[in-house]
Amino acid sequence: MDYIIPVLVAFITAVLGPLAMEWAKTKFKAKPKKSPIQEALEMNELVDHQLDLILETIECDRVWIIQFHNGGHFYPTGKSIQKFSMFYEKITPNTSSIQHTFQNIPVSLFPKSLGKIYKDGELAISSFAEGETYDLEAIAKDLDTKSFYAVGLYSLDDHLIGVMGIGYYNKEHKLTKDEWIFVRQKVGVIGTLL
Repeated sequence: MDYIIPVLVAFITAVLGPLAMEWAKTKFKAKPKKSPIQEALEMNELVDHQLDLILETIECDRVWIIQFHNGGHFYPTGKSIQKFSMFYEKITPNTSSIQHTFQNIPVSLFPKSLGKIYKDGELAISSFAEGETYDLEAIAKDLDTKSFYAVGLYSLDDHLIGVMGIGYYNKEHKLTKDEWIFVRQKVGVIGTLL
């Protein structure tokens, strides 16, 4: 009887202890970390899918996303140069891509339109033939744009990080209330992804 307790303790520490540790390791094993490339590809695929949904649902000709970034520094003040680049673009088969044109563009080139988006969160031009064009008339003319909409993309801590734009080229189109709701929902999803 005096031997049972030491044998039991030895059995627990020598056999059951290591078995319990191995079980715990496999049960609570950390998943391998994704590489930055894998994370970016998965995120880009999700954003791309959201843009496809927008293109199909509201039947626009182009939907794109620009993101703000630091484009260097002014000499000699050292102040940051604020720029944007178009990182995503989805177009209909008969629409030409403009993504290559909108790379490293100074924010200062579009003060009215970007200021309106910064202040109000969105910009709507249902017809370039009438009303305010927010410094976009030259681009609208070059691209034969009839209607244009832009909505700010915000980070989780409510900072403007980019803009999603929607263009109609074959016809003027005034977004309906339901289309605006849909677009705003998609902007929320995309802002969260970015």
